[in-house]
Amino acid sequence: MTTLSALSQQSGNPIDWWFAYKLPEDVAINGSGKTTGREYLYFDPVINQPLTLSGLKIDSPESAVGRTLDQLSESRRSTQSSLGYILYNDEKPDKTEDDEKKGHSKGVLVFDQSTDSSFWLLHSWPCFPSLRQDPAPSREYGQTFLCVTLKDFQTAEAIAKQMYQQNEPQVYDFRTDGLAEDSWLYRLARNTQSNDTDPPADLNFQSRAGHPFRFLAKNRHWDEDFWIDWVGPRLDVNLDVETWRRGMLPITKDDDGVHDVVDTLYVNLEPLGVKCEWHYTKDHAKWAVAETGNWVSVADINRQTSQEKRGGGAICFQNDQLWSCLSQVAKLKA
Repeated sequence: MTTLSALSQQSGNPIDWWFAYKLPEDVAINGSGKTTGREYLYFDPVINQPLTLSGLKIDSPESAVGRTLDQLSESRRSTQSSLGYILYNDEKPDKTEDDEKKGHSKGVLVFDQSTDSSFWLLHSWPCFPSLRQDPAPSREYGQTFLCVTLKDFQTAEAIAKQMYQQNEPQVYDFRTDGLAEDSWLYRLARNTQSNDTDPPADLNFQSRAGHPFRFLAKNRHWDEDFWIDWVGPRLDVNLDVETWRRGMLPITKDDDGVHDVVDTLYVNLEPLGVKCEWHYTKDHAKWAVAETGNWVSVADINRQTSQEKRGGGAICFQNDQLWSCLSQVAKLKA
């Protein structure tokens, strides 16, 4: 029986984690035309090279996304009876009505108790993914993806507990065969309302190889900005943040006047050897880098006043190389 894992785009082999950044559609690239909205940048800790433009497309079966999610293929689901998953998104693939009380959260949590394995894909792409061959999500905007091979099944349980109490994601597809009804994964899958009014949470967890990660999250009752009032102070850093910036924006300094955030206005890939740039209006990704130090945060919630009424979260971790790449492409002014 095969254990679950994030899979490398190079070899398809199990890998500890990977990061991908889908480029927006209709943006000039390398002087030879415009993007299709399927190109993407890729990084993992094994390949020992900077964030790089992949030769594959994000919807290719051989991309990191395609290889990893193929573990949920119909054939795998039919032969590995203990395989479980929770798919959640604030915009469902089938385009049916969404519950705006649910979290502004997008991702895939996959687990198998019999092999004591699991992985978590957190992303920013509305209407993605679908196991039912529904219409593909829009390619118009930039989107981010972070996939982590979790240490074990219990780590998936701990993440599910925090998501249940904080994010309250809108689950649109799941499989929890064999799980006890008091399992947090079982509870999370059923879309019940937690009504938890606790303050934000910070969960430390590890990948299978032992790399430390932190899952920072807030619920819909907290009524503060996730980035300036939780992530920055919790990591004790100033942040450069790239998110969907529509409507009213929160303040840029926290209540103590110690930490601040700067909103990224352009993404420019020239430092990575790719002639391509775009304005924030072309980007729906949600990520941040510390101004100093090497913290990277990949999230599913925006820095936007309306988001103070939604649950959401971020995976935060330290990696010198990815931090350096993202710091260089984030442009704070035109």
